[in-house]
Amino acid sequence: MTLKTVFTLLFLLVMQPVFSNPFDSTQTSFEKGLSAYKSDNFEEAIEYFNVYLRSATMHDEIFYLRGNSYYELNKTEEAITDYLKANELGYKDEEMYLRLGKYYKDKKSNSSALQFYQKAVEINKEYAEGYIEIGNLYLSEGNVEKASENYNKALQIDPFYPEINFSLGKTSYDTGDLNTALFHFRSAYILDSLNPKFSYYIGKTLLSQNDTDNAVKYILNSIKVDSAYAPSYFEMAEMNAAKRKYDTAVYYFSKTIQYPASGLSIPVTLRKRSDIYFILGKDSLAVKDLNSALTMQPTDTAALYKKGYYYHRTGNDSMAMIFCEKALQMNAKFSPAISLRGNILFNRGKYKEAESDFKEALDIDPNDTLALMGMGSILINIDDYRGAFTYFDNILKVNPRSSSAYENRGICYFNLGFYKQATYDFEKAILYDPSLSDKLKPFMVR
Repeated sequence: MTLKTVFTLLFLLVMQPVFSNPFDSTQTSFEKGLSAYKSDNFEEAIEYFNVYLRSATMHDEIFYLRGNSYYELNKTEEAITDYLKANELGYKDEEMYLRLGKYYKDKKSNSSALQFYQKAVEINKEYAEGYIEIGNLYLSEGNVEKASENYNKALQIDPFYPEINFSLGKTSYDTGDLNTALFHFRSAYILDSLNPKFSYYIGKTLLSQNDTDNAVKYILNSIKVDSAYAPSYFEMAEMNAAKRKYDTAVYYFSKTIQYPASGLSIPVTLRKRSDIYFILGKDSLAVKDLNSALTMQPTDTAALYKKGYYYHRTGNDSMAMIFCEKALQMNAKFSPAISLRGNILFNRGKYKEAESDFKEALDIDPNDTLALMGMGSILINIDDYRGAFTYFDNILKVNPRSSSAYENRGICYFNLGFYKQATYDFEKAILYDPSLSDKLKPFMVR
């Protein structure tokens, strides 16, 4: 043995720990990471995977497992980053692709979402959930034919999968085929009666078929199944508001706000509750809701308008104009705000400018009652009672309970010499607003 060989062997013996420690450390991190992952200890798994991936930078499966760990901890962005890396390195998994697809769908990147959904069903042609998501994506784009095609593929794979039946029902519902929709929603409900969504959509469909009593039963059942299911609270609120059961409507709108859900806008719900508060004469609560809506969404055109209208109604036209102009900055063609500006200008004696606003608003929305009232008032102001009559009459076609429209149409009848018709309108005006009694009774013919 040469002297050189001896020195080489001695060197290797001395340096062995230096060479072996990194490997041992990496292997240990790998094993401990897998153990923690299998025990659902995801925080610990991530720590070990982090150590392992510093050395094993090309191990696709560990990027996938770390992504799953992040996903379980609701750290979506970190999970997606790891899934994309795993995909780049060649790892294939249908659930990973599904999660990537849903992520991009939420980001409004439908083409990327579709790409990942299709990868999911390419590697597993029996993956029903993948076909459902492809169908959902097409349905959101209005492509009912493609949506149905993919839902039916899913149904062939698993005819007892409730979500497939629901998705087919949603397709039929969105195209107005209510009987078919009801069949599929009921099929989903039979397969899984504890999913509030299925009961809710049966109720919505029955409501569209004017079967209100049974609709309410199913919608309330969805709340019984899940007391935090916001869409049902919102539906009940709208239903009770339409029936003028305002206290009940407030209760359900409040529940909707308490349990926010995807697809339901809290600022919109606050605005709707504020409308009810105004009707109930609870102005301070109504304004509080509008302020909350604007805090959450400062560009909310409707909330800006409604706050302006409140100031106008309470006689503060200066503040009303400020909010009116803010609303029009958000949407220059928002007819209610144009009508409101017209009313403010009318109060200031700027009749030509007011008339211009009223006409512009009516060009956008012929049923804008504030603009119709404004045009009628302008014509009464110049004693054109026949012309004014038409505008007030049109208001009553839109809102048959408008005391102001009855009052002003009655004034037109009275000045045109139709006293019995005027009396009828004055009586209706008093019926809907008793405070008009002393003002109108002297002009009523018995």
